[in-house]
Amino acid sequence: MNTRIFPRMLLACLLVAPSLAQAAQPLILTAPPRETPAAAEQLYGPLAAELTKLVGQPVVYKYPGLYMGDWGTYSHRMQKGAFTFVFDGPQFVSWRMKYLHDVPLVSLPGHLAYVVATSNPQINALKDLIGSRVCGLDSPNLLTLSFMSRYSDPLQQPIIVAIDSGGFPAIYRAQLAGKCSTAIYRDSYFKHHLSAVQRSKLRVIYTSATPMPNQTLTASPDIPAAARARIIAALSNPEGAKPAAPIFHRFARSATHFIPADPAAFQGLYELLTPLGWVSGWVPKPDPNASP
Repeated sequence: MNTRIFPRMLLACLLVAPSLAQAAQPLILTAPPRETPAAAEQLYGPLAAELTKLVGQPVVYKYPGLYMGDWGTYSHRMQKGAFTFVFDGPQFVSWRMKYLHDVPLVSLPGHLAYVVATSNPQINALKDLIGSRVCGLDSPNLLTLSFMSRYSDPLQQPIIVAIDSGGFPAIYRAQLAGKCSTAIYRDSYFKHHLSAVQRSKLRVIYTSATPMPNQTLTASPDIPAAARARIIAALSNPEGAKPAAPIFHRFARSATHFIPADPAAFQGLYELLTPLGWVSGWVPKPDPNASP
């Protein structure tokens, strides 16, 4: 072999190797750190495997935080655009649509809305809750953020008694135990999961006016439109959505498939992620579409 050719071949290999390594990097699917890493892998791993088939590139599930409930790391990595596919609440979807140009693909059936229920006969409206203790799922839960956004003056906000585990059953137990006289419930839980006897102990003083979209799967804008269309078509029918069965069991037990997401339904929901509602490091970015 010509001795002058070998160094050139070696140089070419060295230049190509980084690009090959980069191309081999799998796409990342993630979701909020609401479960342990092991439980989350069981929940979202099958969906990642299905996305691999639909996109034609390796997709893996990656735990987004350092531990269960690590919303700070989750939000930081999300803002950096570290994830290709994300399955989470509409406030996050709206933010990524606005600032990262992510595309909503499919949503869980149903909507997200809430009621505020109290056992205190002296509380009849939201204005009566100024300075009061109100039980709710720990922020950045959408329902808690939406409730807090009803108070434009931070000095007049209620005091949230954050319930970080156990869900709405834990909120009901905390309310009956006297940790708060008023609580925020998802409307469907209050209506269909609390018994008539349990509801009789409480009185609804507020019902959210506008239902919000359910949890939604988004894709980063570098996923081709044809691949996005395949994902929507597959996950919107019961046969194609079978890999998401663990997700349905966890979040929407009567569901057998997703529904195509409506981008217009997420309009403005990113505004809930402001220091008024959540102060754990979520910094709004400048509007990329605003005039300089």
